[in-house]
Amino acid sequence: GHLLVEADDVRAWSCPQHNAYRLYHCEAEQVAVCQYCCYYSGAHQGHSVCDVEIRRNEIRKMLMKQQDRLEEREQDIEDQLYKLESDKRLVEEKVNQLKEEVRLQYEKLHQLLDEDLRQTVEVLDKAQAKFCSENAAQALHLGERMQEAKKLLGSLQLLFDKTEDVSFMKNTKSVKILMDRTQTCTSSSLSPTKIGHLNSKLFLNEVAKKEKQLRKMLEGPFSTPVPFLQSVPLYPCGVSSSGAEKRKHSTAFPEASFLETSSGPVGGQYGAAGTASVSQWLRRPAAHAPPVWRPQDSRL
Repeated sequence: GHLLVEADDVRAWSCPQHNAYRLYHCEAEQVAVCQYCCYYSGAHQGHSVCDVEIRRNEIRKMLMKQQDRLEEREQDIEDQLYKLESDKRLVEEKVNQLKEEVRLQYEKLHQLLDEDLRQTVEVLDKAQAKFCSENAAQALHLGERMQEAKKLLGSLQLLFDKTEDVSFMKNTKSVKILMDRTQTCTSSSLSPTKIGHLNSKLFLNEVAKKEKQLRKMLEGPFSTPVPFLQSVPLYPCGVSSSGAEKRKHSTAFPEASFLETSSGPVGGQYGAAGTASVSQWLRRPAAHAPPVWRPQDSRL
């Protein structure tokens, strides 16, 4: 092919050793060379070379491809951050609803339940705090990944703009360096986002059990046999965002309502039980309460 450059650049494109135009690109050294350098007596003899214009087009294609991949990665991270934030708000709302349901039950216990109510709400607060901490850690990690992707994308765009000028091909070492960095950024998949999974029925069932034996469980702290608030993976990363991937809240919150159970409002369940069994519940010996929240998978 023909190398088209400005008249003022002709001398710059001439090989200082052979005074011939540098029409080839050396893959090993990542520089433009003349035919004598690579085929006869030059320092690039034996190296893999190709036409400068062909190589420039290849580089442009690679840069465009990496730009697309970085933009897709940036969008994936943005989508996950949005899902983390919306999930956090939803979990907080559901936890608050669960707190209110517990308070409705405890209103019938009067002064006898005051201390136990404080402990029960504290359990919920701790579970929520743990969840929020996990959520914040995920958001921080994804934010760092996004900043890295944004920085690389900006560098790649600047480098791509430089390819408009053929003089860019005089030295393309920066292309290889940037390509290696972007490849490292995009080759590894994002860790699955972990979302909150709140099972309020487990929590409320424990309240119902304690109501029946209230006095003998007086000293026992509130606990559930199974964790009721967990962070679980939403979907495998690497799948591009689409409408089909929007989270269904029923996955994390399977019950229809926090304020209803299979046998009706929880407050009604305690009406016939009386405060005597409530006192028995409150006298339950303290025990090592099982954890109420744990991440299902390892942290990011």
